[in-house]
Amino acid sequence: MITFMRRYRRVLQVGLLLVVAAFIASLFVFGQRGFGDGAGRDSVATVNGESIPYARYQRRYQAYTEAYAQMYRDRFSAELAERLGLPQQAVNDLVQEALIVQRAHAEGLEVTDEELNAQIQAVPAFQEGGRFVLGRYQEFVRRRGLTAAAFEDEVRREVTRQKIERAVRGGVKVTPAEVEHAFALRREEARAAWALVELGPLIATATASDDELQKYLSAHGEEFRQPARRKILSVTLAQRDFLKPVADAEVERYYRDHAPEFEEPRRAHAAHVLVRVPETGGSEGEDKARAKITDVIRRAKAGEDFAKLARETSEDPGSAPKGGDLGWVRPGEMVPQFEQGLFALKKGEISPEPVRTPFGFHAVKVLDVRAGGKKPLKDVAAPIRDKLQAEAAEKAMTTRAGELRPKLLAAKDFAAEAKALGLTAAESTVARTDGFASFGAPNPLEEAAFNLTVGGVSPPVKTPVGFVLLKAMATIPAGVPPLAEIKERVALAVRREKAEAQASARATRLAEEATRGDFLAAAKTVGAVTGETPRFSRAKPAEKLPGDAMLAALRAPLGSVTPPVKAQQGYYVLKVLERVPPSPGALAGERDALTKEVLAQKQGQAWESWINAARANAKVEVHYKPTARRG
Repeated sequence: MITFMRRYRRVLQVGLLLVVAAFIASLFVFGQRGFGDGAGRDSVATVNGESIPYARYQRRYQAYTEAYAQMYRDRFSAELAERLGLPQQAVNDLVQEALIVQRAHAEGLEVTDEELNAQIQAVPAFQEGGRFVLGRYQEFVRRRGLTAAAFEDEVRREVTRQKIERAVRGGVKVTPAEVEHAFALRREEARAAWALVELGPLIATATASDDELQKYLSAHGEEFRQPARRKILSVTLAQRDFLKPVADAEVERYYRDHAPEFEEPRRAHAAHVLVRVPETGGSEGEDKARAKITDVIRRAKAGEDFAKLARETSEDPGSAPKGGDLGWVRPGEMVPQFEQGLFALKKGEISPEPVRTPFGFHAVKVLDVRAGGKKPLKDVAAPIRDKLQAEAAEKAMTTRAGELRPKLLAAKDFAAEAKALGLTAAESTVARTDGFASFGAPNPLEEAAFNLTVGGVSPPVKTPVGFVLLKAMATIPAGVPPLAEIKERVALAVRREKAEAQASARATRLAEEATRGDFLAAAKTVGAVTGETPRFSRAKPAEKLPGDAMLAALRAPLGSVTPPVKAQQGYYVLKVLERVPPSPGALAGERDALTKEVLAQKQGQAWESWINAARANAKVEVHYKPTARRG
């Protein structure tokens, strides 16, 4: 819960407030023209004959990008959005929404006008002093060139989605037998002997002839397909060669001139008790949650231990076992309502009344306070010095690269000219990556290499080690390289395939012989490594034993031998030496948390099943491949 509270503004679900935010943002995307009519755009998809207009896609995409921009901050860009697949996510979301709304209509579960009005009136943008003001709503619609019907249709779709999901999830119940079964699965312990037929030694001793390599490459060419590549020559201006000492006076001057950078905000060591407000139950559920927290506050102020109350009462699984402790909190880390209540308190104080947030009602206690202030120079001198040194080095590298590039650009022989300039040219290839391996920025060398025409020399490219100037020498098209270029990779694949077949056969033999006789003797016969685990369970996994092997032992009867279990290291075979059922008395302390866990799992399965049923016989045509850059 603490993670969710700290990142509440970054939640990626597109809900009602994001629908409103998307309409507001659409003013800047579409100008003052009307919404919902496509305005000359093609629709992005058709669901059972219902078209999803491009304008709706743009609004949903805008909502997604707003949410992701808050998560990734300065790293977010249109290119990142495309690499993360946000355009396709927006289309998929709209298709699913259409399926939900259509099925809701067919089953008579549409949102009523009264429900729609209640949702719109709850939007803060349309309120003053917590009360809905019709004039604000009308002004919102008028200034954005909307019709009330267009806006309300969009909100109705989102509210329908929420209503149906609440209804489906709310209809799920958990029986005591299901909780007891989940408890038994989680807490039942086993102890096992294991044997591992290792792949590593078998790979090392396997051989592969040229004929085998060629046959393998012919049959598994896609394994070795490479993207388009550029052959380049490059020179590097390493940052370390341009670093110079920074005087103490420069550090002190920076500290004086950038004082706000070193201000430490006031922080509070917080603890809380949370009682959630159920999704169904209306005002009665709200009142019950508030009353429960009011009682916690009363008892805490009467002298009861706050941490004990949190462990007994709080519905925050992350902090409840720790007595409600949330750690040190600074402004901007929590949702606004929580922070408002927290930072109004002094050390040792408890909130005078329940604090309402999107998560429910909280009783908040401040365990300690650290006053804000300016960090002393001695604590920040080192990072200031590093910053100034790096900035000076970058400026010097930029100047030097500007001097070098015209000479390298004019040279007929890039490598010879680099040598004459005191540099060493390195030859390499750069691949064009289609996927997005991480959430960082694109590889700058890749971008530079593929933005050049063959023969061109790039402007200075900033990299973690310094500035690079590169020349594009040739383009290598995407495809499967000749065997000679990838011989080592193909040979390794062939040897691994042989080793896996051999390891599997040995493990199968081991399992058969161990079933009939001595487990350790059978393992020794096939050259397996052996060991024995302490007791383990699903809640307390065995160290150094892969998950699939652990589960195989937990599922096997006492005294039995498992079939071979494939793992990264090789093939495991296990013999169950002991099974220990959970203590029935331990269930009482875990029943509530386990019930919530099982309920959440069943609710997720029920919702997924409902969506799959809506999609089962649907006719969905996606006839537009969106991109973030379409104007």
